[in-house]
Amino acid sequence: MMEILVVDDNPEYLTFLKEALTISGYDVHTALDGSEGCEKLSAMNIDLIISDIRMPRLDGIKLHAFARSLDAYRRKKFVFISGYRDMFSGIPGLDPEIDYFLDKTTPLPTIIGLVNQLVFGTFAGKWV
Repeated sequence: MMEILVVDDNPEYLTFLKEALTISGYDVHTALDGSEGCEKLSAMNIDLIISDIRMPRLDGIKLHAFARSLDAYRRKKFVFISGYRDMFSGIPGLDPEIDYFLDKTTPLPTIIGLVNQLVFGTFAGKWV
């Protein structure tokens, strides 16, 4: 099963995403801030990271930098999801092939579609 880490300091949004991704067949782990997210990344093998940007203790930008500092997560896909569109520019060290942005107003089917595409590539949505 594909492992996804969702990091967000808004418990309602965190639960919303976790439930939607779980229903879609993913094994979802959650963290309420970047610091807790770093702990989970260090202890698990995560296939995809979805993180808010603005969070207490450790923000999503620092979580991204931490993930990229670990060999296991250097090339893993990372999705920033934020309600602050102004946060999507000026983040250092981004790679357009593995780093993505979503606005929190993005419809759920679009979020799930992107996750499927990132995890399964051209096989997303096809019966094998």
